[in-house]
Amino acid sequence: MKLTRAINGSDHLNNLAFACRRCNERRYNFVAGYDHITETIVPLFNPRQQQWSDHFIWSADGKEILGTTPIGRATCDRLDLNDTRYPEEESIRSARELWKRVGLHPPNTDPCQSA
Repeated sequence: MKLTRAINGSDHLNNLAFACRRCNERRYNFVAGYDHITETIVPLFNPRQQQWSDHFIWSADGKEILGTTPIGRATCDRLDLNDTRYPEEESIRSARELWKRVGLHPPNTDPCQSA
């Protein structure tokens, strides 16, 4: 396996985070995103330094990740975590719906909107 480094980052294990191919490709070498509510550029969510539940919540139907902070919203937008840029390809929302039906989603430890 060949690791490539972007923006002079280290490929040491303490600088890496697990990510699916889709998220990794969309993250690319971006370190910041735009929050449309505060109209500011903010750093993207860092899973090594931040808690998911401090920045995100699942929608009541479990299909979408909702950013609750500027970092969460900018990350959702930059990584297109809900496939909103390509509405004809609802692959991630469809998968989440299926996972919910079989009881695998959302994770029990993650906060969710009330129905």
